[in-house]
Amino acid sequence: MAKIVIAEDDAHVIRLMAMWLTRSGHEVFEARNGNEAKEHLQENEIDLLVTDVNMPHCDGIELIQWLRNERKSNIPVITLSARCDQAKLGENLSSLNVTVHPKPFSPSRLNAEIQEKLAAAHTQ
Repeated sequence: MAKIVIAEDDAHVIRLMAMWLTRSGHEVFEARNGNEAKEHLQENEIDLLVTDVNMPHCDGIELIQWLRNERKSNIPVITLSARCDQAKLGENLSSLNVTVHPKPFSPSRLNAEIQEKLAAAHTQ
């Protein structure tokens, strides 16, 4: 079982992701924006972050930069984005060990990526 923070401002998406990740045996912390995600990341030992790129108050890119630069954390990160420049976004975030998934996303594909990221993190 992994501890996963989901940072997503769309209530339907976060509810759906939390439901199937919980059913997969993970402990899920829901955050409606990057600031709420920061609180969870500071208060808990988190194994993985799934974050939307565009959110109010603190977007996903700011959150990832904070996580890597200020918290010095290298936990796996998966971003979700409906932006049209996803290839460029992926290139920009690749140095930060971030995987970009398009929205709308396939829950089974995202779940497989989460499992791969968690397995890779546990072997390091």
